[in-house]
Amino acid sequence: MRLVKFTTDDNPVLINPEYVVSVRKGMKDTQVQTTTVAYTVKESVEVAVRLLGAEELARDITPSLSGPKDIDL
Repeated sequence: MRLVKFTTDDNPVLINPEYVVSVRKGMKDTQVQTTTVAYTVKESVEVAVRLLGAEELARDITPSLSGPKDIDL
């Protein structure tokens, strides 16, 4: 079993990469969602996914419709 150490506000936390569901960017911190709980860590998204063993970073590039845009229907 491999554990990765992340920095949080209170204490460092050890996370098993096999149980990580997602890693998301927040306003200031990064959220690591596991199968049981979500942790807010200080590392950036890129650093967190590399520590967890990701070969490449998947990004959501779907255009957002939350703003004034000209869309012809």
